[in-house]
Amino acid sequence: MKLKKRTILRIISLVMLVIAVIFVILALNCPQCGRTVHIGTFRFGAEQWIICYKLYVLVMAALFAGSFWVRER
Repeated sequence: MKLKKRTILRIISLVMLVIAVIFVILALNCPQCGRTVHIGTFRFGAEQWIICYKLYVLVMAALFAGSFWVRER
């Protein structure tokens, strides 16, 4: 049984989305999330980390949604 490219892409993107959600849940429950990282004079605190995690899930969700618009050739 040969799967279409569209089906393979959807499966891969769904797995990536699930991994992203699990990663964010674990990252937000990590006590180190509150640590601040200084890059030069820029302060990267817990609020910025949470924004990055949310953007990561948003990008993974967009890639999953984008897999429904892929056309077969």
